[in-house]
Amino acid sequence: MPDKKVVTIDDRIPALKEKRKKRSNRRLIIYLSIFFILILMVIYFQSPLSHVRNIQVDGNVHVDKEEIINASEIQEGISIWNIDTGKTAAKLKEFTEVEDAAVSRSFPSTIQIDIDEYKRMAYVETGDQYIPILKNGEVLHDNTTSVLPADAPVLQNFEEERLLKAFAQELSQLGEGILNRISEVSYVQEEDSGSLVLYMNDGIEVATTIHNFASYMSSYPSVAREISPNTPGVLHMKMSPYFESTEEETDETEESEGIEETEAESAGEEENVEEE
Repeated sequence: MPDKKVVTIDDRIPALKEKRKKRSNRRLIIYLSIFFILILMVIYFQSPLSHVRNIQVDGNVHVDKEEIINASEIQEGISIWNIDTGKTAAKLKEFTEVEDAAVSRSFPSTIQIDIDEYKRMAYVETGDQYIPILKNGEVLHDNTTSVLPADAPVLQNFEEERLLKAFAQELSQLGEGILNRISEVSYVQEEDSGSLVLYMNDGIEVATTIHNFASYMSSYPSVAREISPNTPGVLHMKMSPYFESTEEETDETEESEGIEETEAESAGEEENVEEE
């Protein structure tokens, strides 16, 4: 049998020393890295690099950016780490039109504010002004506009705010496809049942009610497809939708007017004969 090579302790010592040296070097590198990172963090926190230099506001449509920044009480030059993002977001939610708000830090010196506004469900027509109504039923009396809105239906004859809130809640449950097809909504004040008359963008006149409005109107697209746009009448969207045509009444009116004109002409001719 060949002799086995015997490794003495003296032969192993250099290898062990090398391993220990590598381990020590690795540990030293880790400690130095942590040390320098801590130094850099201290420098960053104490230097102007951590001060707010930019405030970014996204998601706002109707609430002015400057109003949001002023309400947040965030100023350029303060440390971004001294800002309580939760409290700042809570302040921004106090805006009537703001449904949700989020405030975050973006390295190295930017504050990000994300705004989610309540959708404007409709506009109340008052004279030549239009008052916005939000998804939560709030009526923005101080935000009127004289420009005819195109982003939501126009409401007419709504004099009680409770009706506006109730109807706004119903509108918020409608799909965008149906909501965008409504041009005007008129409240029928002569009745106590909350009756409405809708004038749709496709030319159809609809009779319905505030109560269960969203439920009644959910089938409108399929029902409207069965109606010719040129057919005069009213589409009743309630428990069981049906179309009430006024075409016969129109024809009868025209015939009646024609008969009256003929009789008038005959009477005129008779008077002329008598005079001769």
